[in-house]
Amino acid sequence: MMKPFMQQISQLSGAADRLTASASVPADSIWYSGHFPGTPLLPGIAILALVKEAISEAELREGKQVVMTGVGRVRFRLPVRPDDRMVIEIAREKKGAGFAYGFSVFLSEELACTGVLAARVVAR
Repeated sequence: MMKPFMQQISQLSGAADRLTASASVPADSIWYSGHFPGTPLLPGIAILALVKEAISEAELREGKQVVMTGVGRVRFRLPVRPDDRMVIEIAREKKGAGFAYGFSVFLSEELACTGVLAARVVAR
């Protein structure tokens, strides 16, 4: 069963150290409920959830389970509307006992969001 706020990554390519994913959130998604009537915009937390989902899927393919431990330097530059196709590019870098995942989200090749998610590997 799908969690109500969970969205699916439609494409995922590359290894966990450098990956590309794409996704879109349909207009009937619960994410748009009340955000904003008449002018639906995808909340920033939903974009971060998609980035986290792409990271988790890529790491699981490599036999690692990760837990997100932080988020930083996030900048939202363009609004994401229903059914917009987002392309997410992520680069993993070792940081202390964990990893930092720098990400960029694009809409039609225009930069929509950037930031860094921090994570650590946990036992499966």
